[in-house]
Amino acid sequence: MGRHKDWRKVAKRERRRKIRTKAARELDSFPSPSCSEYTKWLNEQELLETYELEQIEIHNKEENEKWIEAEIIAIKKYRKIQEEKEKQNQIQLENELKIKQELEIENQRKAKEAERLQEIEKENKKRQEQFMSNLEKFLSGDSSDPPQELLIYHETRPSTELCPFFIKTACCRFGDQCSRNHQYPGISKILLATNFYIHFGLENANYNEYDTDIMLEYEDSETLRDYKEFFYDVLPEFQKHGQVVEFKVCNNYEKHLRGNTYIEYADLRSAVKAYRTLHARWYGGRQMSLQFCQIPSWKAAICGLQSRKRCPKGRACNFLHVFSNPENFFRRNYIPERRRRTPPRSWRWSESPEREIIKRKRSRSKDRRDTKDRRKRRHSKKFRSDS
Repeated sequence: MGRHKDWRKVAKRERRRKIRTKAARELDSFPSPSCSEYTKWLNEQELLETYELEQIEIHNKEENEKWIEAEIIAIKKYRKIQEEKEKQNQIQLENELKIKQELEIENQRKAKEAERLQEIEKENKKRQEQFMSNLEKFLSGDSSDPPQELLIYHETRPSTELCPFFIKTACCRFGDQCSRNHQYPGISKILLATNFYIHFGLENANYNEYDTDIMLEYEDSETLRDYKEFFYDVLPEFQKHGQVVEFKVCNNYEKHLRGNTYIEYADLRSAVKAYRTLHARWYGGRQMSLQFCQIPSWKAAICGLQSRKRCPKGRACNFLHVFSNPENFFRRNYIPERRRRTPPRSWRWSESPEREIIKRKRSRSKDRRDTKDRRKRRHSKKFRSDS
């Protein structure tokens, strides 16, 4: 280790000596101040410095001019931006002012509308109270005339012709979408409970092609038996409110007539009482919906061929096919009777004219048979005479 340290000291000393000798040689290479070349070189250096300073001044001047121009352009842009901002602020202030004015006008309009609605509500309340008082008077018997608000008609299409089926049956297969006009009375003696009577025999009668065997083990007698229970269960509830003149239940298969129940009262008061009490009540797990309707003629509403069982459409008919009520209730009103022949005139009052006997024309086949029989008889007579 000692030898290495000594070697390093020697190496460092030699390196410092070489550096000193190199620096001394460089100093010896520069000309001396008294030399002419040195003075010439100094002059050249001064000229170069002055030239450089002049170029720097020119460059600085150009850069300053460019900066001034750019500053002027920036100031102009800034002023334009400020002007646009001022305009936008002004427009925004004007819009805010307009919005405030419109909001004030809208609030005033709403306040007026609220006042108007309150007045209308007060008037409606007064009218409702007056209507309810008139209705109570009418139902209690103090007034003979029903309220005027009920003596109106609601029309679906006032500008079109009346629907012929709706006029007769108060029902239409197209409902309110029908192209004809339907008139709904505000009040009448007849109440209609749509699809009130339901039974398996009516709901599953129109079976589809995938369920053709659903009615094989079912008979109409079961439907009639269930209808009898329905009749004795429902009719007394309607009779609590007045005298029931007609009670009809449809057994049609069509949806708009299936199970429809018509209840006709003797007077309007009883019908209104029943509607007020029974509308929206529940029966058999279903809510009952009542409406007033008009049936001008039961004879025109009920299918005339139903009682004879000759209706070509069956229960798919658009006229009413009704159940026969038990114990012949209301039978005289809706079973059409056959026309009886007029009895012959009595001989006590006038002589009856003699009736001419009209001979019927015999068919050709009978004439041929008669001619053959005659020929056989003649032939047999001739044979006997010859014998």
